[in-house]
Amino acid sequence: MSLPLKKQNVLTAALASLLIIFSTSARADEKITLRPHWEPGKTYTMETQTEMLTTMPGLGSGAAAGQKTEFTQTMTITVSSEAATGNSLAEVKFTGIKATIGMMGTTMTYDSSDPSKSAPFLQQAFGSMLNKTFTMVFNKDDKYIEARGLDALKQGTPLGQTKAINGDQMADMFRKSFEMALPKEPVASGDSWKNDTKLDMGPVGQLAFTGTNKFDSIVDRDGHMHAKITMDGTMNTEGLGDAKMVKIAEGSKLTGESYFDLDRKVMDFSETNTDLKMNVAGQEVPVKQKSVNRIISIEDTKK
Repeated sequence: MSLPLKKQNVLTAALASLLIIFSTSARADEKITLRPHWEPGKTYTMETQTEMLTTMPGLGSGAAAGQKTEFTQTMTITVSSEAATGNSLAEVKFTGIKATIGMMGTTMTYDSSDPSKSAPFLQQAFGSMLNKTFTMVFNKDDKYIEARGLDALKQGTPLGQTKAINGDQMADMFRKSFEMALPKEPVASGDSWKNDTKLDMGPVGQLAFTGTNKFDSIVDRDGHMHAKITMDGTMNTEGLGDAKMVKIAEGSKLTGESYFDLDRKVMDFSETNTDLKMNVAGQEVPVKQKSVNRIISIEDTKK
């Protein structure tokens, strides 16, 4: 005698759930390599959203005492294959920037779609990046080799009497932004590893992150299985000694959560939260920052 239709549906759903659990558990026990793969013939569109709240010393509390910055940047990564070597060429292009800066009761904005409405120094600071490109080169094993086409950014954008981050530093920061969460060796779900990452921040010196990363679990996001990775550590600045006008003090913290798409082999979402203890010209300036990176789309490159 067959089961009633309703009970059959319940049983089918239960069996499907068990299959998902067993298949996920099997994959979770395996050691896998979590390394980004940029597929030739594809264009990846990425978005970075950053919110930063800076508390200015000596101004009491409330909105007037702080500076709130909201920053959204979009970029494309267009990947092709280099015929002579078989290497993958990932061309990064900054396609859009929006910013809102609230400081001491006033608000300033920048929108790359209509930059003329912004203050000149914002046009200089943000506009210098718009439509600039550089190319990251990866070998057949998806290992980074070099960056090309950095001449336009080589000198960095002038900031007062100093220079901002130049092209080499920017390319290194961009690459590490989606690689610093990942392990160098194959890992299984539940594994942890040490993370010691340094970023060259130009006039600020080196930003050093020391912490622990963990392959937390395998989860389903929008129909794709992902490795969930967590980060927890501290940051400080190194180098340049007393010449630095801005320093990040010991005890500054960073936590993060990232999702690596196991099917498409790309980090398609990450969120980091930082609690910084900055020292600016001898004064302590607390800064809280939240940054979200996501891949909006992966499409065939238009001819």
